[in-house]
Amino acid sequence: MNPHRIIIVPGWRNSGPDHWQSLWAQQLPHAERVEQDDWLVPHREPWVAALEQLVLSRPEPVVLAAHSLGCITAAHMGPEASARVQGALLVA
Repeated sequence: MNPHRIIIVPGWRNSGPDHWQSLWAQQLPHAERVEQDDWLVPHREPWVAALEQLVLSRPEPVVLAAHSLGCITAAHMGPEASARVQGALLVA
């Protein structure tokens, strides 16, 4: 069985190199971060769509590690993507 994929979901303005999410993305072997087209002017639909696309593209179950606006993005995912999420760490 494949391990869970950890998807890191940054919030507004992304995360700098010393932020815990950036450190986790570098150090955890099964982690990757969602990328947004515009980190400074967030819009719900494209942010949620980017996260859903990443979640649905992975064959293994996912665990979300979200921060700030990333928590709200995760909460707005539709049922198909949400069904693939096995757990979530939501940090405000």
